Amino acid sequence: MIRWSGKRLIVNILLFGIFLLAAYYLWFPPIWACQTVRFRGFSKIAPAVYASDQINTQRRDSLLHFIGQARKRVSGFWGEQRGEATIIFCSNREEYQKFCLLYEGAGCSLGTPTGSWIVLNPDGLNVDVIAHEMCHDELFARLGWMKAKSSLPQWFDEGVALMVDYRYSDPDLTRRYNGYVQEWDILTNHGKTAPHLQDIVTLNGFFGTQRGQADASRTAQSYVTSGKEVSRWLGLVGQAGLQRLVQQVRDGYEFDQAYREIEQYHRPKL
Repeated sequence: MIRWSGKRLIVNILLFGIFLLAAYYLWFPPIWACQTVRFRGFSKIAPAVYASDQINTQRRDSLLHFIGQARKRVSGFWGEQRGEATIIFCSNREEYQKFCLLYEGAGCSLGTPTGSWIVLNPDGLNVDVIAHEMCHDELFARLGWMKAKSSLPQWFDEGVALMVDYRYSDPDLTRRYNGYVQEWDILTNHGKTAPHLQDIVTLNGFFGTQRGQADASRTAQSYVTSGKEVSRWLGLVGQAGLQRLVQQVRDGYEFDQAYREIEQYHRPKL
């Protein structure tokens, strides 16, 4: 009798494990795809770097070169790089869509309690996109999974990533805010179509997502709005203010309050 109960327990555990695996695949297919990338026609070309088997040697070499440049940018901005995301480089959009939650864009970053990934489509083969996604992973690494997902507004996460991504503005810190003001004026018709920060707190609000598709015009306006705000804030508080904000959020402070108080602390005293 005891022997039969033991067998039944083992069978039940196995069935429950199969159920969880199936549920995990159905609920989070992009994460499952990232975790099983080596079995999906991708080869490991460097530590934590996978490229589609359809990518030629020249493009693989370019990828590794741009990864090195992106790491220097992220390290220069943060002081050091703590993120350790696995990078997956796809050869076409069909491959890319298997790994990313959003179907548009040149790259995406995914984070879980058990690991993080940066996924690139062919348009992501440049230092700006890779550094941008690495910066998302850097916040994830510094805050932890729960804090990064629940405590940061999307506009801040994207705005910080834009500080190492020079597609929208000047790389020179002293000119970056003015560059974003100019881009913001152009893309939002002098602010008439600009989203408010409270409207781009969530992922769907930021990208204007409908049925997995992002609104390209809304996305561009959200980017320049967040870039303008974060570059303005960083111009006041500097790297010390950013590090303090990350520490306070990690310690349990509410983001909005910490963001305002750090700005007030660094404002010039009249």
